[in-house]
Formats: sequence, C-alpha cells, structure tokens
Amino acid sequence: MKALTILSTLIITISSCNCQKKATETAMATDLEKMKTIPSENKETGVTHQTIPVLVYESMSRGYFKKITIENTIITVQNSRDEDPKTKTLTTEEITAIEKAYNNIDVKELPNLKAPTEKRFYDGAPITNLEVRMSDHIYRSSDFDGGTPPVKIEDLVNTILKIADKIK
Repeated sequence: MKALTILSTLIITISSCNCQKKATETAMATDLEKMKTIPSENKETGVTHQTIPVLVYESMSRGYFKKITIENTIITVQNSRDEDPKTKTLTTEEITAIEKAYNNIDVKELPNLKAPTEKRFYDGAPITNLEVRMSDHIYRSSDFDGGTPPVKIEDLVNTILKIADKIK
C-alpha cells in the first residue's frame, strides 16, 4: 500500500512539473515573438535597420513605482501601479542618444553587474533593474538602487530617465 501511494504521488508530481514547464516555454515563446527592436535609419544610405532591442526600466518600492519601456521608436512611461501608461514617439535625437548609450554596454554582462550601493535592502531606495529584450533572449540586470545604477549601465539608464522625464 505504501509503495502504491508513493508511486502515485511521484507520477502526479512529475506530470504536474511537465505541465508547468510546457506552460512556461509556451509563454516565453509568445513573449519572444512580440519583442521587436527600434528601427534606425542610416542617413547616408537611407536604409533602415534595427539596432536597439526593447528596453525596460523598472523601479519600485512599497510606495513607489516607475516602469519605462522603449520599443519601436515609442517610449511608454507608467509612474504608478494604478495609472495608465503614457506614450510618446521618440525623436531622432532621442533615438540616437539611446543607441549611443546602448552601444557602450555588453548585454551579456547585465546579470553579473554589481550594484554600487545597497540602500534598497532597508527601503532607502527603490529596487530597480534594466531588462534588454532581444528576439532570442532576455537579459536582465541584477537589482540596484534607484538613482544609483552600476557604472557600466549608468549612461543608458540616465538617458532613458532623462527622456522619460519629458513625458507629463
């Protein structure tokens, strides 16, 4: 009887894990299909190519929330959990500034970046991260304090925040 109980419990556990794995894989595949990059036009040739992936900056604490998404020349800013996001089309200058800052980082190193401060551990700063969504992979930085990003992504984060602050 014990063997039968253990065997049935094991079968149920294994089958439920496979269902969760399949659901996760399906959700990830759907998300990857939706991801796009920002088009950039070469002024000399007039050819448009995609150089910047989707960028998502998210910062939150108990009483604070800010999410900025840059996708296909559109920036979306949400300043509160219960607020509708505001969108704006990026200007050529803003796209160029983002491209310049983005080209200075190695996205594969994002998860390994060390936060310069640790105020987020005691609610001294919001928990913040930066996510780079490419067609084949999502790179997410380790958490850092809002207002104090790791040095390697500081220029990109500050560029994103400067552009987002213009949206009212």
